[in-house]
Amino acid sequence: MRQLLVLCIAVPLAAQSGVSVKYEVSVPSPAARLFHVSAQFPAGRKDTLYVSLPAWSPGNYEIQNYAKYVRHFAAKTPAGRALFWDRLDKDTWRVATGRNERVTVEFDYLADTIDLSSARIVGEFGQFLGTNLFMFEEGQLQRPGEVRFSLPAGWQVTTALKSAGGGVYTAPSYHELVDAETFVGKYSLDSLQADGRWIRIAVWPADAYTPAVQRNMRTDVERIAKTENAIFGGPPYDAYTVFFNVIREPINFGGGLEHSASQFDIMPQGAFADAAGNFGDFMIPLMSHEYFHLFNVKRIRPAEMWPYDYHAEQYTPLLWWSEGVTDYYSDLTNIRSGLWTADQFLNNAAQDMQQVESAPEPWSEEDGSVATWIKEVFVNSSQLYYPKGALTGMLLDISIRDATDNRHRLDDVMRALYSRFYERQRGFTTGDLLGLLREFGMPDVDAFYQRYINGRDPLPYESVFAKAGIAVERQTTSNPFLGVNAQPNDQGKMVVQGVVPGSAAEAAGLAPGDVLLKIGEVELRPEEDWAVKFRQRYRGQAGAPLAIAVQRAAQPLTLTTQVHERTAVSYSLKLLPSPSPKQAEIWRGLTAGSTGN
Repeated sequence: MRQLLVLCIAVPLAAQSGVSVKYEVSVPSPAARLFHVSAQFPAGRKDTLYVSLPAWSPGNYEIQNYAKYVRHFAAKTPAGRALFWDRLDKDTWRVATGRNERVTVEFDYLADTIDLSSARIVGEFGQFLGTNLFMFEEGQLQRPGEVRFSLPAGWQVTTALKSAGGGVYTAPSYHELVDAETFVGKYSLDSLQADGRWIRIAVWPADAYTPAVQRNMRTDVERIAKTENAIFGGPPYDAYTVFFNVIREPINFGGGLEHSASQFDIMPQGAFADAAGNFGDFMIPLMSHEYFHLFNVKRIRPAEMWPYDYHAEQYTPLLWWSEGVTDYYSDLTNIRSGLWTADQFLNNAAQDMQQVESAPEPWSEEDGSVATWIKEVFVNSSQLYYPKGALTGMLLDISIRDATDNRHRLDDVMRALYSRFYERQRGFTTGDLLGLLREFGMPDVDAFYQRYINGRDPLPYESVFAKAGIAVERQTTSNPFLGVNAQPNDQGKMVVQGVVPGSAAEAAGLAPGDVLLKIGEVELRPEEDWAVKFRQRYRGQAGAPLAIAVQRAAQPLTLTTQVHERTAVSYSLKLLPSPSPKQAEIWRGLTAGSTGN
């Protein structure tokens, strides 16, 4: 619990809240990968000024402690005289103001991290999110901000902040200030119009935005924007920016982070586009997901996150709706806009089912929403509320359409959340959501919630999908499973890193550091996929004796166990060849965004 809001306030809050904090961002030496930030705060002649840097960024539910990147912090008077300061806690600085009207703090910020909510400078390019660089005074989150840039010659600025002219960018409150993604330097910048509003596309490096990529991205972004805007009656911004980093060095992720007037996406080159400009499979779902967050998350927001607390975790059980149902709307967008075929839509839903049903234990969407802050390793809840929430959204949509003869749909719930909560500047609760589902015709809402959202019962795919003329097919297969994680060393030999509890490897006594030489009749050679050969050779032989030859501490050793098999279920979804008129109408409503009215 923090007590700073009541400390040392020498003037009325209203007298200070309208006075802007003036920031300047510069890059004095790109090679050093440092942003330099100067921030001039109104101090109102109070004794002490408390300024803080956020510990996390909304949308990226992880404490990242941006204060750890701060160097060379200093504070001074308007005349340039140094002021005493010290640290109050991990992300708050305490400045003795000397009773000056204004105080300037400045610091360097190390920008060397490839991440969706971190700052980076590389060569003649830099990018940052406001949470990285912009400090705030405790208790003054409604105070407006002004930002100027001092950059190397030839560098441009693209930011989600509003331009006030003369190189000045503004935000009416701290919440909007730190939500703004910004590119500086040299990169490609394009623009288009959709529904009468400008959309900019900023891509680094510039040569990644080839003419072929340009054609595809302009077309796809326009279709996504128009399809999702139509649900809510138009776009909620004056201008929108798609910021994109294409990474040509090894990274093991790709993704995006939403903002109230922009999205920032990172993709490795191979997953971005091929030489002909064709996008990777994840590109269209990524852009449509982040765009829909304009409405769901950035505006329609759980009550637990209204307003934001930038110091600590904000737990909510509703991320299955905020993220997972956003994924469902991304899928709907792709088929409604013609970017996906019906088969692609159904195959994607089947992949979601595969991911959910492959979880190692029964799993609650609400629990996963809360636990995302620690990114549980075993159940991996930080990912599972995406596919399970998407499937839940689809089940709710079909159920509402079926129960109301296609007069209502999940779109009605989403629009009601927007008008009754966001437009009244408040967040919604689980009770609010269940009430709206009930209002628009979802049958037996409370039982559905207790069993499938708060509870851990398997989702009712077959019974609900059939209402939209969708058949669920399950195929069960069994494969030999050794249960060992082995990686090649410098000599190409497979070295055991770990074993799975209850597996054949554990029963044999395999241990980390063992060098695998032979598994039954399968010799391990660096140029071959031994796991495939093992499955082919021992499929259907569960319980058969199995000898494993290893080298342990330079000594040969033969371990014995039995063949274990692991059962896996694969899923596919198909449209019924002869659906009933009602089934056909519900499917048509889903994929066209229509009702029977």
